[in-house]
Amino acid sequence: MPTLTFRDIARMVGGELVQGGDVSTTSVVIDSREVKSDSVFFAIKGDRLDGHQFVPQALQTGRGVVVARVPESLPPGKGIVRVADTTIALQNLARSIRSERKFTLIAITGSAGKTTVKEMIATLAGTERRTFKSWGNFNNTIGCPLCVDNTPDDAEVVVSEMGMNHKGEIALMAGLTRPDIAVYTNIAAVHIEFFGTVEKIADAKKELLDNIREGGTVIVNADNPHVVRIAKDYRGPKKTYGIDNGADYHATSIRERGLLGTSFALEAEGSSREMDLMLPGRHNLENLLAAIATARALDISWNGIERGVKEVKPAYHRGVIVKWRNALIYDDTYNSNPYALGRALQLMAQADAKGRRIAVIGDMLELGDKELDYHTESGRAIPSAIDVIVGVGKRSTALLDGARSANHKELHHFDDAEPAGKFLLDFVKDNDLVLIKASRGIGLDRIVTMFEKNASEGGR
Repeated sequence: MPTLTFRDIARMVGGELVQGGDVSTTSVVIDSREVKSDSVFFAIKGDRLDGHQFVPQALQTGRGVVVARVPESLPPGKGIVRVADTTIALQNLARSIRSERKFTLIAITGSAGKTTVKEMIATLAGTERRTFKSWGNFNNTIGCPLCVDNTPDDAEVVVSEMGMNHKGEIALMAGLTRPDIAVYTNIAAVHIEFFGTVEKIADAKKELLDNIREGGTVIVNADNPHVVRIAKDYRGPKKTYGIDNGADYHATSIRERGLLGTSFALEAEGSSREMDLMLPGRHNLENLLAAIATARALDISWNGIERGVKEVKPAYHRGVIVKWRNALIYDDTYNSNPYALGRALQLMAQADAKGRRIAVIGDMLELGDKELDYHTESGRAIPSAIDVIVGVGKRSTALLDGARSANHKELHHFDDAEPAGKFLLDFVKDNDLVLIKASRGIGLDRIVTMFEKNASEGGR
């Protein structure tokens, strides 16, 4: 964050300075375990935990706290600001920092690919501009403001995600921060439990477009009809990207190299450039096109973009290749939905595998009343090139039923990750290719950890 005194913080959040007005801080945290010597701790009250119970711990190390309830015993030399609501205070700080500091804010939304696109944009922009990005998937009404709150003084570009579970969440985040550039990845049946239809999801995603700064640029996926629909009437600067529909930034001469990535020709701005992407799959090519279009909106040179493309790597648990003995584990365990699962399975079917193609598929969450239908349809759509399907979780039985109806023969089911992992450690052989994918709540990352631990111990 910018260097601020607690007097500054009180003014910016609309709070009362209790003590320590001249104490300065350079980072904001909401987890007491992350408090450092330069931190201000915001005591957020959540559904399960109230941060106020950790205020004494935070005051031992940090510069001070923002609280709704001031402790009875106040240690000297610490900054204390009292507010009515600490979550609103965190958001108000982001609003103030955004209005008082000059940086270009890029906001990314969509049903899948947000984190990968964020990482790619930050990599490309970082070749020529001082760039700050949100960490992990901090993309909700607390995480997004927290990203802005921690923007360094010298940042020229800030890249942040904006996700949602309910209508109005993106409007809140974008209304606070008024992004300069809005990037849309894709819109599909994700969190449909809370919306009912994909069209309603798209309308909620439009809240970013409705709150962009006047004259801001919108980056549109020309291959996604829902994105095209909500961006159709936008009158400001607009750049399109895609593969199938002749977008401003589009790929031709695509050469799939399996898990080694993709080679392609980028057609843009009246010229063609040969490029190699080390991340596999059409979806990652789409993600890169979004990042390139965004980088050009920032006036990043083509030389900088080409250097950045060579540095692009997958985000944690989002398509990371793990070598285990002579087999390859494709770790895509961070999240899942029918759209993203279908893309990953198509990638697997195209991969050059000498051994078996084994798909380990866990439950997909937040799909609403039709969740079993979505699982069944996803199972029915699994490519015939997949040799073995392992379902994990109670919903995956419906997926296996769908796979069975499509004549897949070798099917296995486990209730949770641990027995599935033990089975796979014995089952996977040399040259096998193993996809592991599920919603984060199913915890299939534990299976990847089991493989990594087994390899480090020299087991088989």
